[in-house]
Amino acid sequence: MRNCIYLTTLTLLTGSALAQNIGGDNKPAPKTPAKVAPVTTTTQPPATSTTPAAANAETATTPATTSNTSTTPPAPPEQKPDINLKISGGYSHQFSTSIEGSGSYTADRAYFGISSRYTLTETVTLSVGVAYEYDYYNFTGNSVFATAAWNNVETLGILPRFDIKLNDHWSVGAAPVLQMSGESNASAGKTITGGALVNFRYAFDETHVLGLGLLAKGQLNNSALVVPVPIVDWEIKKGLRISNVRGPEANPFVGLELVQELSTQFNAALGGAWEYRMFRLDDSAPLANGAGLEQQITLYGRLEWKPVPQFRVDFLAGAAVMNQLKLYDSSNNFIGSEDGGTSLVLGVFASYKF
Repeated sequence: MRNCIYLTTLTLLTGSALAQNIGGDNKPAPKTPAKVAPVTTTTQPPATSTTPAAANAETATTPATTSNTSTTPPAPPEQKPDINLKISGGYSHQFSTSIEGSGSYTADRAYFGISSRYTLTETVTLSVGVAYEYDYYNFTGNSVFATAAWNNVETLGILPRFDIKLNDHWSVGAAPVLQMSGESNASAGKTITGGALVNFRYAFDETHVLGLGLLAKGQLNNSALVVPVPIVDWEIKKGLRISNVRGPEANPFVGLELVQELSTQFNAALGGAWEYRMFRLDDSAPLANGAGLEQQITLYGRLEWKPVPQFRVDFLAGAAVMNQLKLYDSSNNFIGSEDGGTSLVLGVFASYKF
């Protein structure tokens, strides 16, 4: 029953780092304005100077300008490449979570991300993102997970993505996925997994976007994760929308949210996300080179503050429910699984766009 609920929630709430990253540009492709020939009159010849003053002048030009009829047309202004860079970070604390009467654990998590977006042509953009997460676990009691004693887990993900606008409404995106996840002393080569994702999006207009993606990714226990990833960004009414692409940049598990605009600087949201972490254990641990897995559903409220357009801060409070832990040995044999209780989660995230 629990696995069925996880699968259903995964399909509905997967706005995780992957869903958010493949969301792409939610606006329809801008229409290119038609070129209009310059208008001249019989009483005032067109200016030939390329200086701003001459270009904006509404009075008669100087005698030197009017007498020069052989000058070449002004060169078009140099167009700078459309590039943006965004840096983000965050921290969250998961309070004590019981483990089926045999102990408990807490988790502190730090997040960092950097992403850049390049406009290659009018219809093609390239985005490159790097995300890092550090998790510190503190187990108590005598459960098998306390014996395995994983503490410091690091995860690094790299996601280059191409987005192509097919027309004013349809867009397609594709990206390879590369991830390294393991305890600090795990063998680096055994922490690597990879995969790919694709998505199609349809923008009815700038405030109504729907799409569907597919993620296929290998796992550390030699299984595969293949899941559909819906994309939703839909304005229900003025100031109120349902979305899974508008959460904090550094949070890798942003799920489906109901977002209410409070003012030009503040938004509030209620949401839920499925969190899934699989990582390699230390090569000197009791289960050397095995794998640990943690998954849960987090229900939360979020307050977004944007004092200036480039800078954003999010405060998050919620509860982690339906927690589950699993262990595998180095031969990918399943060792054990235990369910956890409900725990409080608090977090803060920030991002700055250059």
